[in-house]
Amino acid sequence: MRPPPSIRSARAFTLLEMLIAAAVGAIVLLVINGTFFGALRLSNTTNAAITADLELQRALDIVRRDLAGLMLPSTRGLAGPLQTTLAGSLHQGTYGDQVGPDIYTNTGPIDSWNPFSEVQMVDYFLTPANDGSNRKNLVRVVTRNLLPVQTTSPDVQTLLTGLADVSLDFHDGTDWTDSWDSTVTGTLPTAIRFQIVPAATQSNQPAGAPITLVVPVLIATPAGAAQAGSGGTG
Repeated sequence: MRPPPSIRSARAFTLLEMLIAAAVGAIVLLVINGTFFGALRLSNTTNAAITADLELQRALDIVRRDLAGLMLPSTRGLAGPLQTTLAGSLHQGTYGDQVGPDIYTNTGPIDSWNPFSEVQMVDYFLTPANDGSNRKNLVRVVTRNLLPVQTTSPDVQTLLTGLADVSLDFHDGTDWTDSWDSTVTGTLPTAIRFQIVPAATQSNQPAGAPITLVVPVLIATPAGAAQAGSGGTG
């Protein structure tokens, strides 16, 4: 007896066809997996680069504001001298290697909850990283209360991590120098150069290219104004 036509036309997949389909499916999954994780790595790398750039720009903006708000030294006021060799720094040796002198700047916030004026002292330090590497962190130490009648704890902020070096130079109108003493010169520098060197991402690689920030000093001491006037008329 012959089977019905519907039964005769039914045909199952062979084992070879199933193996071929499984192999094609596996290849497709591998391609999708590689594409997905490649896109994920690219996204993570891009986000890390954007985050690092935002942190750098934020740190440079803070440094620029501090240097642009540099105040005239005064023996009768809150602003002290600009002196790289000042041995009596309040935080010398406390947070690491100090970068540059004590900077008296007018960038302090004034509000109803803050009893201090806009004058504050800012110090920058290079401190060792906590991961055991040779990298360093840039730390900003802010002292708001500059009066001797009350002692307060400074505000310590980590601005940048993963650095090899930080330097602060001063322009005397002719050339750059790494030291300054306003008690000797009687003047302030015409500009301040802040330079950071990123550390290498791996131990066998060189340090990154330096990043330089130059901030002009728009105020002048009476001695500096007199020198500028005599130079202009001569």
